[in-house]
Amino acid sequence: MLKHLHIENYVLIKNLDLDFTDGFSVITGQTGAGKSIMLGALNLALGAKADSKSIFQDEKKCVIEVCFDIKGYNLESFFDENDLDYSDECIIRRELLDNGKSRSFLNDTPVLVSVLKQFGRNVIDIHSQHSSLLLESNAFQLNVLDSVAGNSDLLEKYASKYDSYKSICKSLIEKTEAAANARDNSDYLQFQYNQLVESNLKPGEMQMLEEQINTLEHISEVKGGLENSLNILNSDEGVLSGLNRLESTLEDISSYGNMYESLLQRVESCHIELKDICDDLEKKSESMDLDPSELETMQERLSGIYTLLQKHKVSTEEELIEIRDSIGLQLGRMESFDEDIENLKREKESLYSDLTELSAELSKKRTAVVKQTEKYIEEHLKFLGMPDSKFVVNITKSADVTPTGSDVVQFLFSSNKTQPQPIQSSASGGEISRVMLCLKALIATRSNLPTLIFDEIDTGISGTVAAQMGTILKEMAGGMQVICITHLPQVAAKGNTHYTVYKDNKTNPVQTYVKMLDKDERVGEIAGMLSGDNITDAAIANAKELIFGDLVIR
Repeated sequence: MLKHLHIENYVLIKNLDLDFTDGFSVITGQTGAGKSIMLGALNLALGAKADSKSIFQDEKKCVIEVCFDIKGYNLESFFDENDLDYSDECIIRRELLDNGKSRSFLNDTPVLVSVLKQFGRNVIDIHSQHSSLLLESNAFQLNVLDSVAGNSDLLEKYASKYDSYKSICKSLIEKTEAAANARDNSDYLQFQYNQLVESNLKPGEMQMLEEQINTLEHISEVKGGLENSLNILNSDEGVLSGLNRLESTLEDISSYGNMYESLLQRVESCHIELKDICDDLEKKSESMDLDPSELETMQERLSGIYTLLQKHKVSTEEELIEIRDSIGLQLGRMESFDEDIENLKREKESLYSDLTELSAELSKKRTAVVKQTEKYIEEHLKFLGMPDSKFVVNITKSADVTPTGSDVVQFLFSSNKTQPQPIQSSASGGEISRVMLCLKALIATRSNLPTLIFDEIDTGISGTVAAQMGTILKEMAGGMQVICITHLPQVAAKGNTHYTVYKDNKTNPVQTYVKMLDKDERVGEIAGMLSGDNITDAAIANAKELIFGDLVIR
């Protein structure tokens, strides 16, 4: 249940600390006093969209802090799933900065806004002034029936299967399209693959061919250079002849010291290396004959590689080899497409069968509570001054499975003895409010929700009906915490705890305050709601009767 609300620098509230009690609490105040500001702050704390314009004038930050008692509501798994420390008393805090950024905390641990929203759905239901519009939604109507039928676990199981089913359907479509595209492109892919395979590409081949072609295209210069090099090394006055003389000279003096012996060895090593070089030059020069056919073959080979590079928009043989291997894999996968598609079809059929069974189970449970739902709503509507009302839950089947089964639920309504019609087109605003309250009361009997807040659900209601509505709210509060913002004295008088919201127009800027009323203050507040600013003795007497007696204003 909601235990405490702290608001700091939010809209017209500079600083507010408010304790809440269990049972039925009412909040009253003049129009425009700021009653809905409290709900706005509470919604912000529970993850609503933040707007820096909500910060109190000239302040840098607003803070909303809410304390809940969650003992006995089996929320331990929620805390485990979100890696949070559990405690029976849970505090959530939302800080909004003037730069538009916000921070969220749960028991002083930073959390995402989505975590606050998930937590809020488990502890509180806020029925705003516009929530009655939900009654026009078939999804909401189905949710009401599921709540009465206790289908939450079954729906969760169904939703998991449905997600898997949709995923398989998507995979099947993608695989089928891929197979069709592959078949359309198979001939071209096979041609590309064969061309790359037949080219017998080798890493580094292009560079080697370029070097060989460059050599053959300049063979005369290369051969001349080789012959000149041989002449320098091997002529009578060449390098090798000089080395022979140098070796002989050093050999004559090598016995006179180790240094000369070492020099001789180094010269001998150079002599051996140069002789090897001379042999290689000679072999290369002798083999350096221009074969036009060989040059042409190399040029054609290199041109073929260039053509493949341009065709596939790459720059190296390695990239061409990767493309070849990739195409090979694609061609290999084509052979498995039919098998994969058949496997997906079988899995789809199996999941669809599971969904059909779960859907039938959901339908059975929904159908089983239709009569009691209709009876409950009609009985409570009679209590709320609509003795001839008719409420019908109509269930039809959808063409295929949906995220919530195969049922389409529609509420039909008639306030008199005419044929019931869809409720969104047959009920007035006041009738919608009464039906919505009855539905909320019905759901409350089946849910484990700690707190339910109504923001002016009594719109379009007055007199005896208002008093009866207050009675229903009070009865609901027997099993949960109910808080109601109201303009009606008949409803306000039913509360166990009474708060009033008022605005001080003398301050600059204007500020909104909230106060818990004591016994005498409560009588004055109800009397003011009955008679306006000029509170008469009769109004005070009537207020006391409403609060402490059985008098009903008609």
